[in-house]
Amino acid sequence: MLPRPAARLVATSITCALGLAPGTAGASGALELAGAPTSANGLTARALARHAETAYFNPALLPRAAPLMEVGYFALHTQGTIDLDARPEGVDVPESVYDAHVIGDDGSAERLELRPLPTNRLPEPRRRTKVEETRGYALVGLVRPFFADNVSFGLFAILPLRGFLAQNGFFADEREQYFSNRLDYELLGDRAGISSFTVSLGGRVARWLAAGIGANLGFSTVTRFDVYVPDAADQSTILLDPEVKTATTLSPVGGLALYPSPDLTMTVTTHAPVGVETSGENLLRFWNYDYPDDQDHIRQAYVFSQGYVPLRVGFGAAFARGTRPEGNRRWEFGTSLVITQWSEYRDRHGERPADRWKDTLTPALGVAMMTDHGRFVVDLAYVPTPVPEQTGRSNYVDNSRALVSLGWEAPLTVLGSPLGIGLYVHGQWLVPRSVTKRPEVPYPVLDEFPDGATDFVTGGPIDEADGLQTNNPGYPGFSSRGYLLGGGFSVRLPR
Repeated sequence: MLPRPAARLVATSITCALGLAPGTAGASGALELAGAPTSANGLTARALARHAETAYFNPALLPRAAPLMEVGYFALHTQGTIDLDARPEGVDVPESVYDAHVIGDDGSAERLELRPLPTNRLPEPRRRTKVEETRGYALVGLVRPFFADNVSFGLFAILPLRGFLAQNGFFADEREQYFSNRLDYELLGDRAGISSFTVSLGGRVARWLAAGIGANLGFSTVTRFDVYVPDAADQSTILLDPEVKTATTLSPVGGLALYPSPDLTMTVTTHAPVGVETSGENLLRFWNYDYPDDQDHIRQAYVFSQGYVPLRVGFGAAFARGTRPEGNRRWEFGTSLVITQWSEYRDRHGERPADRWKDTLTPALGVAMMTDHGRFVVDLAYVPTPVPEQTGRSNYVDNSRALVSLGWEAPLTVLGSPLGIGLYVHGQWLVPRSVTKRPEVPYPVLDEFPDGATDFVTGGPIDEADGLQTNNPGYPGFSSRGYLLGGGFSVRLPR
């Protein structure tokens, strides 16, 4: 059991971490995509972690982690394709949309709810998406015990080598016609380019119980631009006064480890929502302009949410069998089940999907075998997609994923100093998926040129408005497939 000073330290750390953490903060980057990529049993780390990765995945396991400092490298290659179904005739938006308006309930003329561009004037042609990229990561970890080895401190960080943060915004409906006019993977791509820093404390509360708490460090940004436009007819000339504030944020990570017997470990973990959020506003001022409501400016507000991952609660178990002459266990088996609250998901524009996503259960299995030639491990996992069938207006592209990871770790002596090395490979298969838009859904594809639209000059009907006209890049359907392959190594220096 922890001595009283150590117990007070752990309790105080838990209280501070929970009190300082906002609803959404920090970042998890590739850790939620590929697990602990330079650690044994990286997909079942919530139950089988034994090095610095415990700081993020389950800080309650820190007391059993060997004191060390580690560095690693991992490369992840993503290959994905999104194919678009051919558009039927008659759905293009004609140029007569420029002359269109609708008559409101009170008989007054109103502009179109959405102002689509004529299909032949879109800035980019509708086309398939081909993703092929390779990202490299540096990983750094540290485990240090204190209070007579009853409490351990852990640090774990993953740093993309191409930049600290990659952020690409896009709309998942017809609004993307104004920009790239194509579809993108919602939960892949730039999300893998986010750095993650986690610091944690873990300690044994009793012989049969260990607890841990940590914080995933991130940041949030608030921007404000005062914009003066001297000539509204010439908006290439403007005056700007920017104000940018960036704050450090914390997102709690917690865990419990129960030891009913020397052979069995049972774990519970929780990870608060994480994401990189940028919010801001533009205050626009024009020369000789009458502002509404006695204001002296026009306010534009925006929110960008990057890499958002909602609340995750995990349950795990590990079972050890056999004992080697030096005291190590010969076999370890582990399993975990992670519940993710995807129903609270917010996309890159801070919007909740109208067709709410589904909460998911992610199972994983792992095994480790210790031999005279090192530790050999294999993990299997299945990540179901939370995205419902995109048969309506939205085009959130995501696939279920089948994962496998293999690893080997062994001790070495270099120039008289002990070292630990590890080699790892990782693979994911995106289960192919196809969707077809349907009209009889709660949120169907929007008719961007509504029936009954009239010509605002002549007042007569516009025949081209009859039927469905849309520039939604996902109409009438699309399919997606792909895979991820990775490999890396680690070097560990024991204390």
